[in-house]
Amino acid sequence: MSADITPPDQPPSIGVDAVSFERYSAVETDDSQVLVYDELSEDAWIQSDDWIDALLMA
Repeated sequence: MSADITPPDQPPSIGVDAVSFERYSAVETDDSQVLVYDELSEDAWIQSDDWIDALLMA
């Protein structure tokens, strides 16, 4: 049994078929929002005022 709990309709996050997230970056704005963006596509970004630091979840 795999330890990957990724839903079947999304790409795997661990193992040989895992999707790399290295092309994505995040910045915190002055008003405490976070902006996550794709470094290879300037039109691909998400902004939210509700977020959790990924390092705290590791």
